[in-house]
Amino acid sequence: MDFKPISIEDKAFIESFLKPQNLLVSDLTFSNLYLWHYSRAISYCVCNDCLVIQTQYPNKQPFIFYPIHKDNHKESKRQAILAIMQGYKTQSLEFSIHSLSQVDKEELESLLPNAFDYVYREDRSDYIYSIPELIALKGKKYHKKKTHLNRFLERYPFSYEALDSSNIAELITTYEQWFDKDNANEGLKNEYIGIIESLKAFHTLSFKGGIIRVNGKIIAFSFGEPLNANTIVIHIEKADIKYQGAYQAINREFLAREWHNYTYVNREEDLGIEGLRKAKQSYQPLFLQKKFDTLLKT
Repeated sequence: MDFKPISIEDKAFIESFLKPQNLLVSDLTFSNLYLWHYSRAISYCVCNDCLVIQTQYPNKQPFIFYPIHKDNHKESKRQAILAIMQGYKTQSLEFSIHSLSQVDKEELESLLPNAFDYVYREDRSDYIYSIPELIALKGKKYHKKKTHLNRFLERYPFSYEALDSSNIAELITTYEQWFDKDNANEGLKNEYIGIIESLKAFHTLSFKGGIIRVNGKIIAFSFGEPLNANTIVIHIEKADIKYQGAYQAINREFLAREWHNYTYVNREEDLGIEGLRKAKQSYQPLFLQKKFDTLLKT
């Protein structure tokens, strides 16, 4: 196994594997990998013509994502998994695969029956929403969101802009001013670094972004990218909470202006954080895109 740490120069190569796929989980886009590689070791190799992405958190065992073959050749994936398993064993490492979709879990069960136990990770499962519903916010279930949005619209004359070369530097400066480094935990600091570095690489990465201004001042931003033919994924959404309804405004405007031709939005996982879970559930998800981890049977 010769795993190479990912860098911005690897984008085209890695996306040559990812783009042909009907990706279901938010973990497997290059922008997402790049955003988070500042906080954990993310690397890749090609094994039996399959892209294998490995992640290792500080002081933790590494794990891989399900191998990706450009033509979805199942036997190549099986052989790649067996080879990586042997490589891990040689290095006395525990072997596991994380963030398996239901589809990939079923395929793996057929390729290597009785090899793994599977653990459902609700905290890592992705929240999937209807884009038309989040734009319209109609009906009783969206009453609170619509109320917050209406208060924002009543109080603040705002403008929306797509993220581009005319405002990217200003957004970076604004977010640097927002971020409270002295009171942030390690996770938020890592997210901050990833956001800043991703914004700096905006013209190389494939995501779209949007900002909202009030009286000329940036008060909210968001960015995301297509996941598959009918689904987009929102990686980051931030707003100045002094402006009531700013989060509802950037959520609606970004979807309406940039993504109205798509059906679903994946807003990623809640990480088991209660406040984040409540926030994501309050937007009335259609379903959870389930994710599973594997454990080798003993």
